[in-house]
Amino acid sequence: MNNDHPQHLSEIKIDQQLFKLEPRDYTPRELLTLAGDDPAETTLVEKHGHDLIKYTDLDKPIKIENGEHFVVYHNSPVPVS
Repeated sequence: MNNDHPQHLSEIKIDQQLFKLEPRDYTPRELLTLAGDDPAETTLVEKHGHDLIKYTDLDKPIKIENGEHFVVYHNSPVPVS
């Protein structure tokens, strides 16, 4: 057995990107930054079945569960050409 690897990483998706994270609480700010988004201009949203949970408090830690899916909402309107 190889013990050089962490014992357990939680896999989550943010806008279809797969991330493997240490099992701890993360803030929406950390997750948005990890995904390459600007926390000042976006909102992290958890897809839980048919429900959507918006995380508007950027600094309130949330518990990450293996297999969770998140999407990123842009706060400002996107211009249409």
